[in-house]
Amino acid sequence: MIPSPSPFAAALELTLRCPCRCLTCGSHAGAPRDKELNHGEWLDVINALADLGCRRITLMGGEPLLNPRWMDLAKEGRTRDMIVDLISSGQGIDEATASLMAQSGLHAVTISVDGLAATHDAQRRVSKCFEQAMVAIRRIDKAGLKVGVTSQVNQASLSELENLAPLLEDAGVLGWQLQLTLPLGRAKENLQLALPPDRMPELLGVLRRLARRPGLRPHITDNIGYCTSDDLALRTIQGGFPRPWLGCRAGLDALGVTSDGRVKGCLALPDACTEGNVRQESLSTIWRDPNRFGYNRSYQPNQLSGPCMECPEARRCRGGCTATSYAMHGKPGISSHCFRLHEAHGSRAG
Repeated sequence: MIPSPSPFAAALELTLRCPCRCLTCGSHAGAPRDKELNHGEWLDVINALADLGCRRITLMGGEPLLNPRWMDLAKEGRTRDMIVDLISSGQGIDEATASLMAQSGLHAVTISVDGLAATHDAQRRVSKCFEQAMVAIRRIDKAGLKVGVTSQVNQASLSELENLAPLLEDAGVLGWQLQLTLPLGRAKENLQLALPPDRMPELLGVLRRLARRPGLRPHITDNIGYCTSDDLALRTIQGGFPRPWLGCRAGLDALGVTSDGRVKGCLALPDACTEGNVRQESLSTIWRDPNRFGYNRSYQPNQLSGPCMECPEARRCRGGCTATSYAMHGKPGISSHCFRLHEAHGSRAG
């Protein structure tokens, strides 16, 4: 049994409201959830996280800017000495909103950009969505905030990443993270978008070419990898401290809270992995209970299956991203998209 240290980072889904209806959305965002947390309840969550020793919170959605008190929540996090980030679709961010972002004490804002204009707009199902996102990036940069981009990698966007890089760099983007589209939420209804395992060599080759470009280079998030010879270089945030893959952190030093108060180790995990609700128990009680988050805190090697069972990196990798494993196989401990399985092919592709 792994003890529960302080959570380092928490993702807070302020609302499920969203102006987009993305084909790739893992949470089926659009309309709000029933009985979303009110402002006082969110303040309690933020202060409970601070009391637990959390160092970083990310305000997200849906579209977090559709929570009318997002700025007050950001300020509360800063008052409690936490780093506060925000992830947005970029829709409706005018100069006044960008200024409010800077005034709120946000550390950085991340805008979702999922390919070039036609691909992004088609996946977001909003006309001129790409154009608005790029304008938002420039406005946030002008307001003096660090601005990053997160991009979903799928069948439509993979071939566009290398052409997208200079556009993001020119707009002022300082950090760029890539994540696989998972068959969750609305994306589960559009399975043709998800990359199959046999395209992993191609993705690995693209990443290795992007890693050699001058200027802006992407880094991979937890659902891409693992344990290739250059995994550290591909995973580390540009200009940041080295970030090796040490296995899924859900429930170990990371957690998420949905807009109706449910607590998970990661917001991408299925509802079966809900560990409690802040309306019924304190966040401290949920987090400090050693019997929760069992997939990680009580991890045993016999949870592994498929090629992960025989992998020499299994002890530290533990089957890759738990949310990805659940989404693709219905259980933790297996990765059919692991780069290590495809490294030789990826070397040729890169």
